[in-house]
Amino acid sequence: MSDVRIAERAENPGRFSAGARGREAARDRRAAKLGRWICLTLLSVGVFGCLGRSPEVSHYVLAASGPGRVGEPVAGDVGVLIGPVRLPAYLDRPQWARLNSDGSIELDEYTRWLGGFEENFLRAVAFEVSRRTSSTRVVTHPSKAPFPFDARVRLHVDDLVIVDGGILRVRIRWSLTGAGPDAVTTLHVMEEDLPVVDGAEAAIVAAHDEALSELGRRISEAIQAETPGE
Repeated sequence: MSDVRIAERAENPGRFSAGARGREAARDRRAAKLGRWICLTLLSVGVFGCLGRSPEVSHYVLAASGPGRVGEPVAGDVGVLIGPVRLPAYLDRPQWARLNSDGSIELDEYTRWLGGFEENFLRAVAFEVSRRTSSTRVVTHPSKAPFPFDARVRLHVDDLVIVDGGILRVRIRWSLTGAGPDAVTTLHVMEEDLPVVDGAEAAIVAAHDEALSELGRRISEAIQAETPGE
């Protein structure tokens, strides 16, 4: 600082202190505005975050394994391939589907089959067939199993849907093909209307489990008829 500037400040200290106070006040105003802006930003993020929060998604799996006597073991440890399966469009997705009285399909975005419906369907049927035939060689399509198949089951689901929350409508066609060049293919149809007790999610899962348990029972009996125990 020059000698003249120093002398001027010494002669007029009030003028310079007022300027410093003005600059300090301006800094305080800017800091206060910044603080208010940050608070408002955080508040708006919190409010809109709460308003836009999606409901929790519930996931379910199919288990089958319904009640009933396990069938007589088949000859040896029979190899069975379950699948492929063809599904209607409303089942070829993880969301639950419901059929309304006007014929429209309602998809529930917040209630889903874990892993998708096809995977659940094939796994549950294969488990039931394995349980009822006492075979450890029951697998689902596609498979790289290191053993030959004595029976192949192909499935076509025409209907497997909750109707107006009251019943589970079931129509499943399936074929059973044995092994060897002279293997015969037999065709089967399962049609059922299963009650859903109260329309709750647990009751809907239980109705699906019951349907697939019955399907597994029928497939097992057909396999046992083709390959009876020794």
